[in-house]
Amino acid sequence: MERKFTKKRIGDKKPFKKDGDNAGFGGRGGDGARRGPRPPRMSIPKGTEINYKNIAFLQKCLTERGKLFSRRLTSANATQQRQICVAVKIARFLGLLPVGSSKRK
Repeated sequence: MERKFTKKRIGDKKPFKKDGDNAGFGGRGGDGARRGPRPPRMSIPKGTEINYKNIAFLQKCLTERGKLFSRRLTSANATQQRQICVAVKIARFLGLLPVGSSKRK
């Protein structure tokens, strides 16, 4: 049995999607389900003093390569994130924290 191929006509286009149809993330398709927020890798307990002397806390805010975790992952607000950034810079300058790692190839 032979297959018959039909030519597409100009009027055979699918209609445009409406705003509510299967929107998802920016209209990229899928079932439109959104994932919830990621659980934070760490949380900053209340009363934690953010300064350069608290090396154990600052190491939790850094990756193994020495980069700072983002606010989304540390669950810090903007003020706390700035304080962490300044404290890490001071601790690196004083030699309490490594500036980077030697894991690069």
